[in-house]
Amino acid sequence: MLKWIANWVMHNAPTPEKQAEKALRELRLELFQAEQRILDAQMQADYYRSRIAFCEDVIKNGIEQVTDQRKDDHDTPQMLRPGIKLAAASRARVLSR
Repeated sequence: MLKWIANWVMHNAPTPEKQAEKALRELRLELFQAEQRILDAQMQADYYRSRIAFCEDVIKNGIEQVTDQRKDDHDTPQMLRPGIKLAAASRARVLSR
């Protein structure tokens, strides 16, 4: 019985390699969550930036000219910022590991 316990302890002992594997999984999750918080913050900043620009345009030009201009802008598709694409690609690489 003592021999079995000794073998079990030796087999399940926390080696540096096992600890590194566990830490790696936890760090990847933390990295993913940090990148997600960055994306959320960028989206929130863009939202408030566009609201401020809209309010400034309304004050400067009047609501009718701003709404006409915004209708014309919606006809053309807008590109995503390259930073968002890069972050999404790095997140996909993290998840695939």
